[in-house]
Amino acid sequence: MSALKLAAYAIDCADPRRLAEFYGRLLGWQIDEEESGDRWVELADPSGGAPLAFQLDPDHRPSTWPDREVPQMAHLDVRVNTLDEGHERAIGAGAVQLPQPADQLDAKFRVYVDPEGHPFCMCAAQ
Repeated sequence: MSALKLAAYAIDCADPRRLAEFYGRLLGWQIDEEESGDRWVELADPSGGAPLAFQLDPDHRPSTWPDREVPQMAHLDVRVNTLDEGHERAIGAGAVQLPQPADQLDAKFRVYVDPEGHPFCMCAAQ
C-alpha cells in the first residue's frame, strides 16, 4: 500500500476569500489562484506542505468556545518565538484575543478567533 499524503486542511466558512486573506496575513502565505474559486480558496504552504483551504458554508456558525453551545471542531496552533510576537501578529491580521481560562494563565499559548469565529492558538516556541 502506498503512503498517504495530506491534500489540504479545509476550514468551512461563509466567506472563503476573506478568511484566506486573513490567514495569509497571519501566516505570510499567498493565495494559490489556480486552485481557488468562489467556493474554495487555497493558501499555498511556502515550505511545500499541504495547503490551508477555505470552503464555502453559507450556514457557518462561529464557535462559542469556551462555551460548548457551538463547539470548536478543530483548531490551528501557530508556532511563534514569543507570545508578544504572536499577539502582535494575530491582532495585526485582524484576530480577536479570547480570555485565557484562569487555570491556563501561565500557559505558553494564547487563544484568538479569526474573523469568522474559528479559535486558533499562538504558541510560544519551547
